[in-house]
Amino acid sequence: MSGPAIDFKQVSKSYIIGHKDLIGTYKLLSESIKGTLIHPLRTARGLRSDKEVFWAVKDVSFSVNEGEVIGLIGRNGAGKSTILKIISQITYPTKGEILLKGRVGSLLEVGTGFHPELSGRENIYLNGAILGMKRTEIDRNFDAIVKFAELERFLDTPVKRYSSGMYVRLGFAVAAHLDPEILLVDEVLAVGDAAFQKKCLGKIKDVGQSGRTILFVSHNMPTVEGLCEKALLIEEGRLVMTGDSHDVIAEYMRMLSLFRGNDLSDPSLSRRGNGQARFTWIEILDEDDDPMDSIPEGVPFKVSMTIRSESTLDLESIRLTFTDLSGRPVMSTWHSDSLSLTKIDRGEYRFAVYMNPNPLLSGSFNIKLSCSGPRHDQEYDVIDYAYNLNIAPTLSDVSKRPGIVKMDFEWEAKKLS
Repeated sequence: MSGPAIDFKQVSKSYIIGHKDLIGTYKLLSESIKGTLIHPLRTARGLRSDKEVFWAVKDVSFSVNEGEVIGLIGRNGAGKSTILKIISQITYPTKGEILLKGRVGSLLEVGTGFHPELSGRENIYLNGAILGMKRTEIDRNFDAIVKFAELERFLDTPVKRYSSGMYVRLGFAVAAHLDPEILLVDEVLAVGDAAFQKKCLGKIKDVGQSGRTILFVSHNMPTVEGLCEKALLIEEGRLVMTGDSHDVIAEYMRMLSLFRGNDLSDPSLSRRGNGQARFTWIEILDEDDDPMDSIPEGVPFKVSMTIRSESTLDLESIRLTFTDLSGRPVMSTWHSDSLSLTKIDRGEYRFAVYMNPNPLLSGSFNIKLSCSGPRHDQEYDVIDYAYNLNIAPTLSDVSKRPGIVKMDFEWEAKKLS
């Protein structure tokens, strides 16, 4: 490595946030102009009081050497995407300096710039040009793009007739065949089916192994740890930790696990989904339905959760997943494992999962909750870090076997001679 490909020096980015006036309504343009003419001084004072400076990124400094693959992690709204937009020059910093060595390519929003009336073939050239590729470069990569997207039969079909999966495949295929020295990747693996996500991940890994610099943003911690040797942790616009990806991920998971509240309607809670149904409450109960704080190893317990639906909804799964402190799934269960419920009406529902026997060995686990319908666009509510669960060691834990879960095994022995 001959030096930094990305050098971030005391970079800050601020935005001006407007607020409502004192009576709780937004002023029309004509009202604002009239107010300025009649009361210029009072209006000026009002403008100052109606505006707030929000620092999306504050005094962030880091360097990424040529050929490094670095993970950028943090909660939603922490400032990760703003950092990528500053590097890609979509937006400019309020303060600080950025030095870049080489051409920058971005996988920030796949399919940006597609024209619905144009065919897939035409959009490859249009999208490639938007992403900074020359026509000769697109010609050179055209066959590889089409092969990667697996859309040969539909190449001359207008993309308005593509399914969402086809659209995403074509968008990623174009962007992934850029040839930049620096590649910025922002949560592109959150879309598409499992097979395509695996294919995308393999492509990003190939790019990294070719010696190009990659800054990779994802909420999938096992993917970050698998791709990146180092990681940066962003919290409220500030860089709070940098180092080995395993250590940084562990600190991030520790920060997330500090949330232990039962109220899942808390607006500060990070979640995604269309909101047609929402988790509103979670608690851990014992066999008598009394709340539990810490659960002794081997003791049965119940995870109780409340969901509010705004209308009658088709229901495919209410899923509960236990993950370790690196975000890796340990085990999961769907409501259809023992319930035949396929619809919920408007109102509030209580679901409970009884863990008897309790297979979890001592340690800390996160609970992920999701509620979805049968169609791909019916993701009602997903909370990746809904609750932090602590399993306490027992006295017999001195000679504890390695592992995360305990299972009953049956051994056999037979004398052969």
